[in-house]
Amino acid sequence: MSEEVTFEKISRPDMISPQTSRQQLVRREDKSDAELKNLQYADLEATQTFNEQTRPVKSGAKRPSFIQDDGLVYPEGGLSAWVVIFGCFCGFIPTFGILNTIGVMETYIEMNQLSSTSSSTVGWIFSIFSFVTFASCIFSGTYFDRNGARVPLIVGTLFHVAGLFGMASSTKIWQFVLSFSILTGFGNGLLMSPLISVPSHYFMIKRGTATAIATTGGSVGGIIYPIILRKFFSLENSSDPYYGFVWGIRTLGFIDLFLLTVAGFLAKERLPHKKIGERERQISTWKRVFNTYFLQSFDLFAFKDLKYTFCVMGTMFGEVSIITGTTFFGSYALKQGLPQSDTYLLFMVINLAGIPGRWLPGFCSDIFGRFNVAMVTLSLLTITTLVMWLPFGSSRQVLFAFSALYGFFSGSVFSILPVCCGQISKTEDFGKRYSTMYFIVAFGTLVAVPISGAIIGPDKTSVGYDHYVIWCGVASSVSAACYMISKTLAVGFNLNRF
Repeated sequence: MSEEVTFEKISRPDMISPQTSRQQLVRREDKSDAELKNLQYADLEATQTFNEQTRPVKSGAKRPSFIQDDGLVYPEGGLSAWVVIFGCFCGFIPTFGILNTIGVMETYIEMNQLSSTSSSTVGWIFSIFSFVTFASCIFSGTYFDRNGARVPLIVGTLFHVAGLFGMASSTKIWQFVLSFSILTGFGNGLLMSPLISVPSHYFMIKRGTATAIATTGGSVGGIIYPIILRKFFSLENSSDPYYGFVWGIRTLGFIDLFLLTVAGFLAKERLPHKKIGERERQISTWKRVFNTYFLQSFDLFAFKDLKYTFCVMGTMFGEVSIITGTTFFGSYALKQGLPQSDTYLLFMVINLAGIPGRWLPGFCSDIFGRFNVAMVTLSLLTITTLVMWLPFGSSRQVLFAFSALYGFFSGSVFSILPVCCGQISKTEDFGKRYSTMYFIVAFGTLVAVPISGAIIGPDKTSVGYDHYVIWCGVASSVSAACYMISKTLAVGFNLNRF
C-alpha cells in the first residue's frame, strides 16, 4: 500500500533574498556549528537592493515530504519566473530540437551525399555530435554556477548557428563532422547546462513541472523542423543536386539564431554569482581558470555518493536508448517499405506525442515523486519497444501507433531525469553535478550510435534491424533498473514518494 503524500510548512524568515542565501552558503565554510545556527536567523534588514531577478520572496510555501529543504527560498511562480521559463522554452526549441531531428538528417545524408558510405560510418557523425554536446556541458555548467548564464548562451549561440551554416555546404564525411558534430555540438553543449539549470533557481516544489514545460520546446522543435526540412528536401535545382538540403539547413540556422537570441535575453539566473575568495585571488588568472574550468569542473567526489552514481548510469542508458532509437528509426521505416515522406511523419508523431510526454510526467513527478515517475515511464518505454515495435514493426499502422507511444514515454528522459539529479543535489551544485553527469553520458552516446550501426550491419537486413530494436529495449530497461537502485539507496526499497 503506497504511502500517503504529506505536506509540511517551511519555517523561515518572512523575507529572504537570493543574495542573502548565497552569502549564508559562502559564509558556512568558515563557521562553526553554533555560528551556523545563528546565521539561519540573522537580521535581514540590511540586505542590498533587489532587482527584478532577485526581489525578496515571502515564505510559507508548502512542499511534499519527499522534497528536502535546502535552506533557500524559491518564488515558485510569478511573472519573472515564468518569463524565464519561456526563455528556456525558446532556447530548447533549437537545442533539443536538433537532437530530435538527427534521424531525419541521417536518413537524407545516407541516401544522398554519403550514399556510398556504410550506416555505421555515417552514424559517427551523429555519435560525435551527441558526444561533443554532452561533454561540453561540463564547462558551461561550471561557468553557470560561478558566473551565470549570459556568456554560455551568447558563445553557444554563435557556435550552434555557425556549425549549421557549415553543415549546409558539406558533402564529405569530414566536413559533416567538423561543422555539425564539433561546431554545432559544442554550441549545443554550452547552451544546454544554463537552460536546464536556470529553472532550478526559481522553483523547488514545482521544479518538475517547470523543467518539463521548458524542455517541451525540444518537442516543438522536433515537430517543426522535420516539416521544414521535408519541404526543402523536395526542392530541386539543376545546378545543385543538394539545393533543398542547403537551404533547408540554412533556414534552420536563421530560425535558431532568432530563438536563441530570445533565450539569451530572458533566461537569467536568480541567485547571485559566487565571488572569488582571497585564496583564489592569490593564484594567477590563467591558472585559476584552468583549475576551475578544467581540473575542478568534473565533480569526481560526487561519485562517492552511490545514489548519484546510479542516477548517472540510469541517465546514460536512457539517453543511449533514445539517441540510438531515433537516429536509425527513419532508415528502419524505409527498410519496412515505407516511403520517405512517411518517415518525416513518423518523427513528427514522435515529437508531437513528446509534448504531453514531457509535461504530464513532469507534473506527476511533483506529486508522486521524480524517481517513481522516471522508473514507470522507462519501464513502459521498454515494454512498448519489445512488445510492440519488435514483433509488429513491419506494419505501417503499428509504426505510427508505436511512434506516438514512444514519443510519450521517451519524453520523460529529457524532462524528469535532470530533475532527479537535482533532487539528490544541492541547488548551488546542480549545474556542476548536471554537467558532470552528462560528461559521462557523452561517452555512452559516443559509442552507442556506431554500435547500433554495427548491429544493423552493412547489408541492413531485417534480422540486423531486429537486433537493433532489442538493443534499444535493453538500454531503457537498464536505465529503469539503475533509477530503482538509486532510489533504494536514498530511501530504501519501498513505495514511498521519492
